[in-house]
Amino acid sequence: MRFDLDDRVTAAAVAAAGTVIGALIQLRVAWRKEMSARARGVPVTKKSRRGPVLAVLLLLIAAGVGGFALSQYWVRQTDLESTALRGEVQAQLAQINATAQRLERASLGDHPAAVPAQEAATGSKAFSVTTTIGPCHARPPAAADGTHACSEPEALRVTLCGSVPSSAVVTNTVLYARPENFSQPWTERRTAPGMEVGHARFAEKTFERNESEQTKQICTDFFVWDSDQAFSGRMDVSYTSAPALREIANAAVAPISEAGH
Repeated sequence: MRFDLDDRVTAAAVAAAGTVIGALIQLRVAWRKEMSARARGVPVTKKSRRGPVLAVLLLLIAAGVGGFALSQYWVRQTDLESTALRGEVQAQLAQINATAQRLERASLGDHPAAVPAQEAATGSKAFSVTTTIGPCHARPPAAADGTHACSEPEALRVTLCGSVPSSAVVTNTVLYARPENFSQPWTERRTAPGMEVGHARFAEKTFERNESEQTKQICTDFFVWDSDQAFSGRMDVSYTSAPALREIANAAVAPISEAGH
C-alpha cells in the first residue's frame, strides 16, 4: 500500500497522533493522582475532576483530526487509482486507433489508388492492346508487277489478349487497324471484325480463355498479308466486374506465327 500523502494530510495525521498520545498520558496521570488521593482518603475536588474531562476532549479532537486525515488518504488513493485507470484506457484507445490506421492503409493498398470518375461511378473498366506485324514473305516468287505477293491464306497472325477478372463481363470491343507508316490517329482508323483494311483484318469474333483461377483473357486474332509494309492493330475492351474482384488488366501479345502452323 502506498502512503503518498499531501503535506497537509501528513501534518494533520501527525497532530492527531500527538494529541492522542498527549491525551492518553494526561488520562494516565489523572487516573494515578485520583487513585493516590483515594488511597490517602483525600476528597476529590472539582479541579482534580477536570483532568479526565480535558483528556477526553483532547481525544475527541484527535479523533476528528485523525478521521479527516484518513478520509484525505482514501481520497488520494482513489485519485491515484482513477489516474492509473484513465492512463490504461487512453493507452488502449491509442493502440486501437493505430491498429485501425494500419488496417485502413492495408485496405487502400489492396485497391488501385486512382480510379477514373466514370469508372468509379459505373464500375466499368477498360484496357487496350496493340501490336505491329511486319510485311509477309511469300513462299512463291513475287508477282512481276511488284504488287503484294502474299495471299490471305499466307497471312501472318498475331493474337491480341488482355487479362481481366474471371467474373468480368465484356460490354464493348473496338478495333483499329492502320499501316505502320500512317500518322493518322487511331480514332480515324476504326474497323469492324472481319473487315479488310488494305491487306489486313481482324478475326470475325473475339474469344475468351482461362488464365488462372482468378483471371481470364479476352482475345482476338489480327492477320496481315501485305508484302510491302507493316500493319498495326489495336483492340480496346470495356468490361465490368464485381467490386471485390477489381484488378488492373495486363495486356499480353502472343508470339507471331504463320497461318497453317
